[in-house]
Amino acid sequence: MAPRAAQAMITAAAALLLIGQAMRHRPLELRRQLREVDAPAVGALEPAASAVAPAAARRSSPPPANRPPPPLPPPAPRPPSELALRSAADPSCNPTPHAGFSGGSLNWGMSFHVGTAQECCDACKAHARVCGAPGAGGRVYLNRSWEGKVSAERCAKTMTSNELGTHAAQACNVFVFCPTPPSAGGLCWSNDVWNHSSGECWLKSQAAPQRPHAGAFGAYPDAYRKKHRTAPEKVQWMSGALHPGPVTVDGPHWHW
Repeated sequence: MAPRAAQAMITAAAALLLIGQAMRHRPLELRRQLREVDAPAVGALEPAASAVAPAAARRSSPPPANRPPPPLPPPAPRPPSELALRSAADPSCNPTPHAGFSGGSLNWGMSFHVGTAQECCDACKAHARVCGAPGAGGRVYLNRSWEGKVSAERCAKTMTSNELGTHAAQACNVFVFCPTPPSAGGLCWSNDVWNHSSGECWLKSQAAPQRPHAGAFGAYPDAYRKKHRTAPEKVQWMSGALHPGPVTVDGPHWHW
């Protein structure tokens, strides 16, 4: 063997001997370093695990026993009745249910029918607009439609009231309407000899429409119903007054 080769072998053997001695003195440190190199990055997984765990807990956890149930949705509003629809009128008419306003009549309501209280109020407004002018007697103030027929309603020259008897006609400022639909009998009771029917519209005039005089208003007294056996529990008519502000009803003044 050449001297150089022998020297190389000796050098390699010495190096191996030194490595072995080092391994004997530092086995724990090297093994720890090897574990750190091979171990997965546990810390990097913690945020994902911590994010998933609460969501999973929320999905699987039952609601607390003392938590109230969610509120139920409100019930759907009931549609207005046929009586309410027929009795409705805009505020300028001051619609007043269960009321029969007094006053001198400008028309014969039993032959003057309309479909709703609003139409009756509009007829009163038309009368006031046309018939309130001087010399308006005989003028057409309304083309009224009822059951397929159209009637030209004209301004009267005179009118009759309980207070003044027969006198010059005045402009309409109060009205009385029978709103009872045919499905509910189609009648409005009154203390007279007539059977008043659904749709009757009486145009009247009073001295103070802001305080309309009511011969009937609200519920009939028990004593009144005992005397008039056919009287209903409440007044079936509705009335209105042409006044820019709210009105105060003067009544009832029952006709016994």
